[in-house]
Amino acid sequence: MKRAAAVAWWLALLAACGGTAPPPKISATDDAFEAAVAAEKEHDKAKAKAAEPPPSETHGSRESKGAVFPAPFSWEEIRAATKSGRTYRYKVEIRGKPAKERVLTFVKVDADGCEIFAGGESPKRKGWPSLQKDSEFPKERVQAREETVKLPGGKFDCMVYEVSGNDGEVTTYYFAKNLPGAPVLFYTDVDGKRMKTTTLLQHLQGKD
Repeated sequence: MKRAAAVAWWLALLAACGGTAPPPKISATDDAFEAAVAAEKEHDKAKAKAAEPPPSETHGSRESKGAVFPAPFSWEEIRAATKSGRTYRYKVEIRGKPAKERVLTFVKVDADGCEIFAGGESPKRKGWPSLQKDSEFPKERVQAREETVKLPGGKFDCMVYEVSGNDGEVTTYYFAKNLPGAPVLFYTDVDGKRMKTTTLLQHLQGKD
């Protein structure tokens, strides 16, 4: 099941860097890019739904849907690490398209959740437990390891989740141990061919 679309976190990589500065206007080019990303997300949802067992097999319970591999961070760890203005600036490379720079900014943070500006007209509200669940995957599809990576945004010791999907698809997520939250690097391969890569260029802590 492809999970590069998880998100609030992973594919919503827009806005301008700079903490709480007003969001920039979106150009026609960005509109087209966002439309392509939205279409990709809908495609991912359809594939995920097709991979789920029928209702008669789930009985409405979380356990009957199968075990999940533990998320790299608890929601409490994500909350503790996230302050208003926290910003992830990424480079997004999609096969056959020009590279884009996208930014994910936490414009409001409170005890129950946060508002995330990821382009568009307004921030999206997310609860802390929901952010944790965004990085939970079916246990049988995950191969985990540890690895150190050097990126434009820094050198990170990471927990790496390699998540197998359908039709030869594998998405690999690098979660920096010292940055509870979104991955610092993730990419999707199909039959061994790299289709999309998202790389951290800069991370800003934000302020209380």
